[in-house]
Amino acid sequence: MTQGYLFLALGKKYIEECSYLSNTIRKNNDNRPISLLIHPEDEEYAKSLNLYDNLIHFIPDDDLWKECNKTSFEKYCLYPRLKFNEYLLYNETIIVDSDVLCQYNTEHIWTYLSNQSYPVKMLGRHYDLNWHWGTISEVIEAYGNHIPHTHGGFFYLRKDPFLKLFFDYCEEVFYKYDEYKCKKYYQGGRVDEIIFAIAHSKFNLWPIPFDEYPIMSFEYTPEMEIPSKIQTEGGQNFILRGYPSFIHMFDKMDGEHFKTLYKRIMYD
Repeated sequence: MTQGYLFLALGKKYIEECSYLSNTIRKNNDNRPISLLIHPEDEEYAKSLNLYDNLIHFIPDDDLWKECNKTSFEKYCLYPRLKFNEYLLYNETIIVDSDVLCQYNTEHIWTYLSNQSYPVKMLGRHYDLNWHWGTISEVIEAYGNHIPHTHGGFFYLRKDPFLKLFFDYCEEVFYKYDEYKCKKYYQGGRVDEIIFAIAHSKFNLWPIPFDEYPIMSFEYTPEMEIPSKIQTEGGQNFILRGYPSFIHMFDKMDGEHFKTLYKRIMYD
């Protein structure tokens, strides 16, 4: 069974941001291959960083792409996520956002997820009526079944015939986005997380709760101990039973918190 990473890097700034993530993964002794989804014209730049094992060209040309015309988020984030199943090079793949850093060895995560019964795993909450800008109750009523909270910054995907069923259904939900009362509050277009959440409901899947297993925490500040066991999602400051390997840094690579955490991981 091959294992590796896939990162979306549609634009040079995202290729650069992924380099910080990749460096911290390597710093924590994870040498699994890293594949990058890029625009074809950025291939030479991506190669010049000498970090990425496989480069996948992003060449969209289908009806779904034509429908993703509202925002750049729809085109370059939502669309490729709905097509993840077509970009997988490894038997098992972890996908995280480019504005993530790795603070701790990932072996425990791979072991934990490899032993999960379903080949799709995201993070989130089983019940969260404050989610989707506080309107998830409307979506649940329109859809007719409970919908969990899913976080789009982390995916685990294992090659399996079920993946096609799952992602095909996600595309169905895309076209029924308004029918299910999903909101277009981010840049005025569709967002991916609610689509994946509805697919979880369809197939009776549950995301891994943020505070159940130490996979990802959020926006660590410069004074925090590194590595840390604190789960900061939603302001919890909950002490996990182990170290979450991934830290989602919303201030991105130009932010002071991101830059400070990167330096501490790499050089302290």
